[in-house]
Amino acid sequence: MSTRLAPQFLRFGAVGIAGLAVDLAVLFVLAPLLGWYAGRVVSFVAAASATWWLNRRFTFSISTGVAASRSDIWRQYGRYIFSMLGGAAINYGVYVLTLHWVHAAFAPALGVALGSCAGLLANFTAARRLVFKAPSSVRMQPLSSWPPVARAGLVGVFTDIDDTLTTDGAITPDALAALGALKAAGLQVIAITGRPVGWSVPFATAWPIDAIVAENGAVALVPPSTPGGALSKRYLQDGPTRAANYARMQQVLARIEGEIPGAVRATDSPGRETDIAIDHSEFVHLDEAQIAAVVALMQAEGMHATVSSIHINGWYGDHNKLEGARWIARALQGRTLDDEMDRWAYVGDSTNDQLMFKTFAHSIGVANVARFVPKLAHLPRYVAQGERGAGFAEVVAAVLAAR
Repeated sequence: MSTRLAPQFLRFGAVGIAGLAVDLAVLFVLAPLLGWYAGRVVSFVAAASATWWLNRRFTFSISTGVAASRSDIWRQYGRYIFSMLGGAAINYGVYVLTLHWVHAAFAPALGVALGSCAGLLANFTAARRLVFKAPSSVRMQPLSSWPPVARAGLVGVFTDIDDTLTTDGAITPDALAALGALKAAGLQVIAITGRPVGWSVPFATAWPIDAIVAENGAVALVPPSTPGGALSKRYLQDGPTRAANYARMQQVLARIEGEIPGAVRATDSPGRETDIAIDHSEFVHLDEAQIAAVVALMQAEGMHATVSSIHINGWYGDHNKLEGARWIARALQGRTLDDEMDRWAYVGDSTNDQLMFKTFAHSIGVANVARFVPKLAHLPRYVAQGERGAGFAEVVAAVLAAR
C-alpha cells in the first residue's frame, strides 16, 4: 500500500471502529422492538451515516477541502450510502451466517464485528474511488503537464527551504546550482521559510538569491547589491510590537514545554526574534496527538500556528508566508504581487505551504509533499518526481527549458 493510502486506510479503519460502536449500540437498543434482523438493518443505516460524516471530515478531508453546497453534500451522502451496498451485502451475509452457525449469547455481537471487518476493504475502495475522489481540478498534476507558455512568462520563483532546497538540513548541490541558474536567467529568487532570522543569515549572504523572508513572513534578509556591502535586515512589525510579542511568546513557550510531555523548543530558537518553534521531526519526534496539542495551546493563547516538515511555529501578528511574499515583492521591486500572481511560481513541501499552494497559479510540490497530502486542504497544482533538492532542481529545469 502506498505511503498516501496507508494513513488514509488506517483513518478509515478508525472511523470503522466508531461505526461499529454506533452499529452495536443501535442494534441492542432496537432488537427488543424489531428483532435481531430488522434491528440490524436500522443499525447499519445509522452506522453508515455516522461513518459518512466522520470520513468526510477526517479520512478524506483532502477531497472535501473545497466548498460544497447543501445539495452537493446530500448527493455525496446518497452516493456514500449507495456505494456501501457492496460492503453491506458482504457485511450482512457474514452476520447472517454467524447467527446461523454460532448459537450463543454473543453471536449477534460477533456477527456485527466479523461482518464489519469483511466489508471494510470493499467499503474503503468504494468510498475512495466513488464518493470522496478529489475532482481533477484539485489533484496534483505531473510537472510535465505545466504548460510551457506559463513557464516562459515567469518573472520570479518563491521557494520554501527545509526539505524543499535541503536534505537533512543542508542544501544539495543540485538545488544550489538551480538557484544560480534562475538568477543567471534574470528571474527573481526569494526563499520564504519558518526558520529563524539568525539561522538564515549565512545563507542570505552565500546563496544566489534576492532575499530570504524568515520566521513565516516577519523578517527579511536582503543581500547587498554590491560586493562588500552589508546584509540588510527588514522587519514587518515595529520595534515596540516585536518586544511585547516576544515577551508573551516566551511565556507560551514555557507553558508548552511544561505542560505537553515531549515538547521542546527547536534548537534554532536562539536565532528567533518574532516567533517560537517546537521541534517535531528535526531532532525530536512528536506524534500527531502531541503536535495537535502544541497547536491547540498556541491557538488558545491567541497565536497563529503552523506545522512545517520539522517544526511547529507560533507567532503574534497577521503575517504568514503569503503576506511575507507580498511585502517583499513590494519592498524590493515595487511590484503588487496579486496583480501578477500568474507570473510567479512557488515551490514547497508541507502543511505550512498550503496557503501558497492555494494562492499561486503555478504552485509546485517536491515529491516528498506526499507525506503531507492527507493533511493538506490545498494541494500544489503540480508535483515533481524528485524529492527535496532534486525536486527543486527539476522544477528549475522545467522553468528554464521554456525560456
